Amino acid sequence: MADATAETARLMKVAEAIIREMDRQGVAEAIADLDFDVMELARVVLRAADGDVIPFRRPLD
Repeated sequence: MADATAETARLMKVAEAIIREMDRQGVAEAIADLDFDVMELARVVLRAADGDVIPFRRPLD
């Protein structure tokens, strides 16, 4: 249970940092209007920080 709590706390800290930075840059409201999923971005950030390879796919032309 402690591991799940620690992971949730870590995820929330990253999500809050992302929101603060978006707010600092003045884009938080615009991104919120686009239904941006900050939690998904936070999960990807944590995966990258843990050393996982994050694939970026180029859109097909």
